[in-house]
Amino acid sequence: MWQQRELRTLNLSANKIKQISPDISNLVNLEMIDLGHNQIAEIPMDIGALQHLWSYLYLHDNKITNIPDEITQLIKLEYLNISQNQLQELPNEIGNMICLKELKAEMNQLSFLPDSFGNLIHLQEINLSNNQLTELHPNFRNLSSLRVLCLNNNECSQIPVDNSELKELKLRNNNIAQITKEIANIHQLRKLDLRGNRITSIPKEILELDQLERLDLRWNPITKLPNWVNDLKALKCLVWV
Repeated sequence: MWQQRELRTLNLSANKIKQISPDISNLVNLEMIDLGHNQIAEIPMDIGALQHLWSYLYLHDNKITNIPDEITQLIKLEYLNISQNQLQELPNEIGNMICLKELKAEMNQLSFLPDSFGNLIHLQEINLSNNQLTELHPNFRNLSSLRVLCLNNNECSQIPVDNSELKELKLRNNNIAQITKEIANIHQLRKLDLRGNRITSIPKEILELDQLERLDLRWNPITKLPNWVNDLKALKCLVWV
């Protein structure tokens, strides 16, 4: 198989594969790879040689503990799924993967993101739920194309972004105690999920989010519900408190 140099799509998902040969680098015309739902523990560094890989790379639901730095040489790749593994960190130079539009890395053991993450300015959707993140680097605000950010089930203590084009922000089950007035800067926001945090009050600036369709504040110790919440409901926003 490793001699099929004209191969463009490789789908080996849902088997019991434990190892990928370094000879995968011979498949220089690959555009799509699916290795999800296997028992792979290590990705060969030779994967960085696949310079035509652009559509997707599925590595989810394996036993991977480390992503080789060479993966950051895949500068044409648009979709990367490394969720449901045992990753404690991402490659330092992940910011070199400047064509990434969607990144799924949920259900790992990530406690921080590399500084270069802010260079991924074409990212539109990020899922980092079920990790151990406490905060995001300030340059996260550079992700001007971001539309969907999921950080459910982490340890963040504050709302980490104010990207004006963000449409969905999912922060369920974190340690957020306050919604700051800057929430109004996310003026395209349609869905805001803050369920299961430590929030005690709601700022009126949320009313400025005139695109908001859903607001979930359930399972927070909110002491008093402000009257203007009825105004929000009148704007056809579903509110759960």
